Amino acid sequence: MARSRITTTDLHDALHQLLDENPLRADEGHPEHRLFVYHGKPVELNATLLHHFGASINQLKSLDAAIWSVENDWDKVKHPLRRRYTELAWTCLSHLSGGDTEGAWANSHDYAFGPRDVRLSWIARDYDRTLDGRRRPWLYDAAEFEQPQADRELHPGCSAYPVPPAALRPFAREV
Repeated sequence: MARSRITTTDLHDALHQLLDENPLRADEGHPEHRLFVYHGKPVELNATLLHHFGASINQLKSLDAAIWSVENDWDKVKHPLRRRYTELAWTCLSHLSGGDTEGAWANSHDYAFGPRDVRLSWIARDYDRTLDGRRRPWLYDAAEFEQPQADRELHPGCSAYPVPPAALRPFAREV
């Protein structure tokens, strides 16, 4: 039996499991340096998702080193873990950045999988599906969503974890 590769939908479902436990979750890493692993456990969103799908701590450390060696360009990384994921899932994983502020993982979820609305676009008149498809190609994978190439529709989007307003503006003063 052939093993299937991990898809964007698998990543999305795993992220939902993590956010169901704690919707305000954030990275818990080193206070000064960005690391995938700290004190023997995955601490960033990417590392936690990779670990969820079976990556060992040593594999996460070597992937972290490989990513830093290509200046954080995930598309240039040559690592055995990459073969476990579809190309678009790997691209999606590279955009799930997390962060250390409260609600950062939900914010990353919203950026990667949230619906795009003309009213929410910072330049509403320039909102375009083709532009969104270039920025978030994992939502337009015809094979993954079983849609004919000619009839590709926008992924319905997921708004299950709305980002708390305080998490969007970490430096804003409350009035």
